Amino acid sequence: MQNPSGHHSATAAPSSAPSKGKSSTPNPSGHHAATPAPSGTPSKGKSAAAQAAASGQGSSSHHHSAGGGGGGGGADASATTLKRKRGVFQKDLQHMMYGFGDDPNPLPETVALVEDIVVEYVTDLVHKAQNVASKRGKLLTEDFLYLIRKDLRKLHRATELLSMNEELKQARKAFDVDEETLATTNI
Repeated sequence: MQNPSGHHSATAAPSSAPSKGKSSTPNPSGHHAATPAPSGTPSKGKSAAAQAAASGQGSSSHHHSAGGGGGGGGADASATTLKRKRGVFQKDLQHMMYGFGDDPNPLPETVALVEDIVVEYVTDLVHKAQNVASKRGKLLTEDFLYLIRKDLRKLHRATELLSMNEELKQARKAFDVDEETLATTNI
């Protein structure tokens, strides 16, 4: 359902509801809101949030085609998704979520949902960068910087990380040269 702020919210079905699983009801905007099954309904070891995350209904993000003349022809991204190994980023996301104020051991359903959102965002960003780079035929770091140019926080953080990476490369290079000179002089 849609609340007054315009965001989608999941509401629990009344305990007298005879349905098994979750039902999906359209809200005024035409989108579907996930409605978890009553707590007494068996769900084969998965909570309603995990089932919603697995089916893609737990995410409030929407798929939009990049438009223009290439590729998918406006097809929904979930229709052409390749099978991916889930849980690859689980530990990293748990640590990041804790760093941003979540519980030290967040619910697995929450981590799975965040992972789905992050993977979808990164995949979408890479596809857009490929579209930008298609004229040149080579994907460059600048293509990603171009895409995030309007989000100043992301842009500044990305340039900071890139410059730090460059400094680390220079330090490693200098350290390798120092080790080589020490190895040749001690022989």
